[in-house]
Amino acid sequence: MLTRLFIGKDINQAKNTFVWTALSGIVYSLQSLIFLIILTNIMGKSAAGLYSLGIMIANQMLTVGKYSVRNYQVSDINEKYTFDQYYTFRICTCAAAMLITIGWVIFGGYRGDEAVVIISLTVYKMAECMSDLFEGLYQQRFRFDISGRSQFTKDLIMIICYGGMLIITKDVVLSSVVLAVVSFVLIFVIDFPIAGKFAAIKWNFRWKVTKELFFACTALFVSSFLFIYIHNAPKYALTRISGNDTSILAEFNALFMPVFVVDLFAGFTMRMWLTRMAVYHNDGDYGSFKKTINKQFGVITGLTVLSMAGMFFLGGPVLTAIYGIDLYGHEWTNLLLMLSGGLVAVYTLYENVIIIYRKQNISIVINVVTAVVAAVIVTPLASWKGIYGATVGYVIANAVRAGGYYIVAKIFMIKGRKKV
Repeated sequence: MLTRLFIGKDINQAKNTFVWTALSGIVYSLQSLIFLIILTNIMGKSAAGLYSLGIMIANQMLTVGKYSVRNYQVSDINEKYTFDQYYTFRICTCAAAMLITIGWVIFGGYRGDEAVVIISLTVYKMAECMSDLFEGLYQQRFRFDISGRSQFTKDLIMIICYGGMLIITKDVVLSSVVLAVVSFVLIFVIDFPIAGKFAAIKWNFRWKVTKELFFACTALFVSSFLFIYIHNAPKYALTRISGNDTSILAEFNALFMPVFVVDLFAGFTMRMWLTRMAVYHNDGDYGSFKKTINKQFGVITGLTVLSMAGMFFLGGPVLTAIYGIDLYGHEWTNLLLMLSGGLVAVYTLYENVIIIYRKQNISIVINVVTAVVAAVIVTPLASWKGIYGATVGYVIANAVRAGGYYIVAKIFMIKGRKKV
């Protein structure tokens, strides 16, 4: 019964896909915001700091668990690798992530509540890694509406669960343990029955396949790690120039919160069209391939312009109301931060193009150059103009990265067109 409810009927699929993808994306993006608002307002900065520490490490381990396989998986339309092989590889990467986390806790000197929260939130993120695998399967089968339904349901339940536990118990440690347990229960209750309708879910370890997937996605994995550094570069810079004064970092984090709104909403269309782009490329339909890319670029441009205008005029009052601290007077910072969000979306779009051409190794070069640019310019700019200067440096770094991906993708597209 539950499985039929999630799978539904294969009618009005485009409409259902958009609606459920939008809903799931919104709920997912609101998770951390809601958790931090509850923690800050009910339990204070100490509890919020404990959660922030745990989720920071957990998100880094999320990168290890996913190993940037998702886009490779959904664009594998000829099924070079079977789903059970992707499933086995994901279990291996999640196990590696947990081992690294335990080592991080031990050698990082984390004890007691800190250790429990870090490990619990990492387990919670490993459940997200497994969900990502199943969602990739649905997307590969052109049923991304199922992915949206399942993700929306699971994320909403976890918001209610964790938020409710925090309010009732006022104990971030116990709440984090419960969240970890619930997240995996939902995988077994929701994802396993649904995914079983599309593919066999079983352990199928083959060293040759594991090695091939490892090397095929290593460039994307390294790039995702560098992405985290670039993403945090302005925060590192502000921490250094402020002498670890967390007030300026808290202010920047509040301003930074809306940055990935553009990438989030643009991601709705990118996820829906990625497999179709791979089909066009595989069939040699260059016209449709290019048209789909241009559509996505248009969506990104429109969303970026709207978000820049909205945050310039409304960012101060809206963010002040949410966080309870004075965030007026940052109009140009808000505008530039939303521009950086658009640049992140552009980079993601053309990274997908490069993945389809199976030239993802070039990602390492682009991201290394971008990381070097960020390391060189962000701190001096932050020293010059504080939050605004750090933001300018962040925009420049993202412009370098987006420009690099655009140029490389265009080169491959031109070469590919000549072969058609």
